[in-house]
Amino acid sequence: MRNINYFLDDAQNSRQGQFGLDYADVITCYDTYSTTLVTEDGRTLIIHWGVAGFFKDYEVVQETPLMKGHPGMAEEIVAMLRHMNVDGETMEYIIRSVGMEEQMLRQLVMNSPYTDTTDLLEEKVRLSDEYLRSLSKNN
Repeated sequence: MRNINYFLDDAQNSRQGQFGLDYADVITCYDTYSTTLVTEDGRTLIIHWGVAGFFKDYEVVQETPLMKGHPGMAEEIVAMLRHMNVDGETMEYIIRSVGMEEQMLRQLVMNSPYTDTTDLLEEKVRLSDEYLRSLSKNN
């Protein structure tokens, strides 16, 4: 099945023009710096490209049942967060305050390209090892 990870893995290894040719059958919008497509499971993926046409980042657009039950509220919250230029620490505080840290971690890991998650895990292990070495040197 061509899901989000399928397209992200390919986007990270190609340029915008080639990606557009390869997936013209599922692309719904093709702009200068973004490509929007719908996956086989009905999720909308927007891939953002840098100036040279290389992968920059992405976003997944999906209206959940909760969003359908409260039309416009999620968009208002996002607009407020953007207005205040929310930073990572504040966003983490919000996520923890509503008890969603484990759910968010799982969703972000499962919806991210494999290479991103392995890179982060390697970084965490390296930093943890460095910290443990620094503790043993001080004792």
